[in-house]
Amino acid sequence: MSNKPDPQVLETAIAAASNAHTGLHQAIHELRHGSVTEGKQIIARQIAALANALMIL
Repeated sequence: MSNKPDPQVLETAIAAASNAHTGLHQAIHELRHGSVTEGKQIIARQIAALANALMIL
């Protein structure tokens, strides 16, 4: 028996991880050039998104 998730679920998790990756780049930009508070908020949102991606797998 394979431990692979349903292909649609996998695609959803990949999309969530990809979006989080983009969000982390945005957070880094905010931390370097903008608001530390905003950067921290973006990081927190990306952590939540990645946690959700883990839960569906």
